[in-house]
Amino acid sequence: MPHAFACLQCGAQFRLEQLQGQAYPGMPASADAASGARLRRHLPWVLVLLAMLVSIPWWLPRLQPGLRLSLPAAWQAKAPPLALGRSEATTLIERNGQRLLVQLYENREHDDVIYRTVVRDAATGTSLGEPQRMAMPWAGSSGSAELQFFSDGQLYLFLKERGFWRFDPGTLRFVDLQPQLSARFAAQLGEGIVGVAPKGRDRPDSLEVTSRNGSKYLVYWLLGQIWPAADSSSLYEKAQADYRQETAFYRYESLPRPTGEENRAVLVQSWWRHEPGQPLHFGYFDLQPGDSREVQTSLRSYVPIGDGYFTPRYATQDRGLLRIKVVQPAVPRFHADVMAENARRLLLAYNPSPVRQEGRVIQLLDKASQQVVWSRTIDQLPPLGKREGGAYVTGQAVSGGFLLLNDMRQPALLIGEDGAVLQDFSGAAEGAAR
Repeated sequence: MPHAFACLQCGAQFRLEQLQGQAYPGMPASADAASGARLRRHLPWVLVLLAMLVSIPWWLPRLQPGLRLSLPAAWQAKAPPLALGRSEATTLIERNGQRLLVQLYENREHDDVIYRTVVRDAATGTSLGEPQRMAMPWAGSSGSAELQFFSDGQLYLFLKERGFWRFDPGTLRFVDLQPQLSARFAAQLGEGIVGVAPKGRDRPDSLEVTSRNGSKYLVYWLLGQIWPAADSSSLYEKAQADYRQETAFYRYESLPRPTGEENRAVLVQSWWRHEPGQPLHFGYFDLQPGDSREVQTSLRSYVPIGDGYFTPRYATQDRGLLRIKVVQPAVPRFHADVMAENARRLLLAYNPSPVRQEGRVIQLLDKASQQVVWSRTIDQLPPLGKREGGAYVTGQAVSGGFLLLNDMRQPALLIGEDGAVLQDFSGAAEGAAR
């Protein structure tokens, strides 16, 4: 039976007849052959298109600046801001009566971690100057980025335990302090510095500094003192014995609990030995009810410190603790924290139950009367977010009140000392994120 075929080049058709007893290999039908030919002719262009699609992540970022520059000026003003990265820290400062938001962003570029600080007018959201860029190798970086006020009222920046900077309100830029740090303590740090990290509320105005030879030091920056970290406890023990004044400190102190139970704490005001111009350390101490088995079986090891509580003797002898007062009502709280304080108020946060997802309570406490003057649940403050029940919400004392940051570390609310909302930043934060 004859079979029809077509030439792949010219399209001419022809027939082959099979003689009896003769065999030949099968050939594709003419329609399929034509389709295959067209595919082979277009294959180079298909490969080029695929290569362009695959390479978009490489060439598009390099092309964007040129495209942006070619836009008309009117369009550039309406173009969305460049992606700054993830918000890592935010604070509020006041300069000549103007409130300014200082925000720190983090981004990853190749093998580096890039930080950018942006200063904006808090009222309008307008950026004041270009972002300040700081880069460091991604590998080997640890810790977190922090903005922190010291008792001198100045704002300091710490970058993953690798950088130490101070904000200059005149230029709206951060100034690198590591050269000054090395020069001030040349005997200990002259070979170089590889790590700088701030200490917590319990050691005000202090840093832990690691030298290039691996030695660690406790530096009281504003006092101009440096101690070997390994000897800092014994050195403070000797120093506080000569202190003649006292100062107060607030903290949630843990209560005794059976093994396996959730940690509970009560808000305590404590008084400590203090000497102006000398280092200060609010050390941790055990809090035991006077009728507890620990106290009753070891009376010589414990001393009364107030409100029916006892503490180990070393806390009063070696750490400078004088006495305490439990802030009423003495209701044990879970996951409790003193988020911030100023001269008149404490900003508190806690969970009423061990379950974080049930949501935190945020309060303002008056120091003079020790009464709560404002209290809200996380559900009553939508700008703060509800991730993990508000577990990632933070706050800080700023000029005129307290700044609350949402669960993405972005500015959310500025509240006064009575809890009144002075400014809602939630809309501005969303715009900055876009």
